Amino acid sequence: MDKRHFNHLLGGFIRSKREEIGWTQSDLASRIGNNSQNVSAIERGMVSPTLYWCSEILAPALDMTSVDFLTEFEKFKQDK
Repeated sequence: MDKRHFNHLLGGFIRSKREEIGWTQSDLASRIGNNSQNVSAIERGMVSPTLYWCSEILAPALDMTSVDFLTEFEKFKQDK
């Protein structure tokens, strides 16, 4: 899988988790100390977040452990 496709899938996963909770991009952005434009870019696969950012910032904001985040992302990838 190339990086562009991976980023697209990761962004879709993040969007699905955010929507599952019922948050807007602005809601998530405020919880992670970022802005909604950056959340939008990540969800569209335009930005490649680091493992640190996903496991230490994003996962806790979504009330997930880093292991849960990666496990659920793997399942999401397999379904796509």
